[in-house]
Amino acid sequence: MASPMAVAVMTKKALELAEDKRVRTLLASIVAGIVIVMLIPLLVMVSIFNIQAGFSQEVARIIFDGGPIPTDIDAELSKAMEEMIDAFEELDQTIEALEEEGFDDIKVKSFFYILYFTKDLTDFDEEFYAGFVDCFVGEKEDDEIYEELEDYLPYTFTETEKMEIRNLYLFIKYGYATTDKITGIPGEAFNDETFAKLMQEATKYIGFPYQWGGSTPETSFDCSGFVCWVYTHSGVHNLPRTSAQQIYNQCTPVSKDEVKPGDLVFFTGTYQTSSPVTHIGIVRPEGRKLEVD
Repeated sequence: MASPMAVAVMTKKALELAEDKRVRTLLASIVAGIVIVMLIPLLVMVSIFNIQAGFSQEVARIIFDGGPIPTDIDAELSKAMEEMIDAFEELDQTIEALEEEGFDDIKVKSFFYILYFTKDLTDFDEEFYAGFVDCFVGEKEDDEIYEELEDYLPYTFTETEKMEIRNLYLFIKYGYATTDKITGIPGEAFNDETFAKLMQEATKYIGFPYQWGGSTPETSFDCSGFVCWVYTHSGVHNLPRTSAQQIYNQCTPVSKDEVKPGDLVFFTGTYQTSSPVTHIGIVRPEGRKLEVD
């Protein structure tokens, strides 16, 4: 299946070669024919992987669950989903053969799902799947996983792809998307008693390592997972697991002079992503912050 990028490159190169108007007209007709031939596969890809969400949540859930595929969808989309499910079954068999307790198969599959649209992973054999899964074995930081995969595939992940992998992982594992809305973020500063309850819970986890996608003491935490856990389990406020950007979207900005202990502080540009807000922490007395990084 040709990718949208391939079609774009073919179109651009063809038109760049044409300086004469008549040649341009002829090539435009040829390019139009190419696009028409590829249109159905491209529509299938767009259905599975859309620009706004990065991935179709409905399709992703079906693929991860191994079906069933709805009977009322387009035949080409159905075929593409069947192929993906077959590939996931191969991946599952490889993971099961490891017999490794606590292995995060959702993370492996999230990487594989996003890669499926950028690199042809449909023709690989058992040896490939074994090597792919092996990149995730052991206690590794995410940077180590990316480095090993890039050497093994070989393939260089873009920052956008890394973001999509993380978003898909969170959606499948915790059942939320980065476009979800939450309500009821407190608009008033905490009193001393409330803040003390918040800090009593938060300081339990000082020294816990950063874990991408983590949201419990068992998995450790990422920044938003830590904040959501602390707010909810301290009894201060029920804050469902979501992203730093979505928490920010529900908050009321205040000036630095108005900041109180227990408020949330947000950061931008800590890593490359389409979301302006990339990091979050809890404000402590004297302007200090408690965070996971």
